[in-house]
Amino acid sequence: MTRMPVTARYARTLLIGLGVSGIACSVRLAVAAAVFESGALGGLVVGMLWLAAAGCAVLAVAALVISARFADGGGAVRRGAVAVGWVILLGGLAATLAHHPAWSAGAALGAALVALSSGTATREWFGRARLSPA
Repeated sequence: MTRMPVTARYARTLLIGLGVSGIACSVRLAVAAAVFESGALGGLVVGMLWLAAAGCAVLAVAALVISARFADGGGAVRRGAVAVGWVILLGGLAATLAHHPAWSAGAALGAALVALSSGTATREWFGRARLSPA
């Protein structure tokens, strides 16, 4: 199989979308931390905002790096996509329970990424024999 299956292409597209939205999220959180009016608990809140921004940025970079490696990656790239999917799924579930049901969209996207990255066609494509560079 030389052409990337549809499930792998969808997983790659989903990773790119999640990476871009993660960068936007980290920028928004960083701006919120930078302009936050400090009060009695100002330092704690600012620190938590910076921590959340860093977490979003790390997850976004991981998603974008994994999506860039999809064309030539192996089993480690597929497992990385599954891991990113699980982190997004669990984060979306936690945010849904703690904040608002709208955050369940993140859980749904994470579940879709896990399902697409774990599919039989995707698994076979990532497990195929590679040509050695000449």
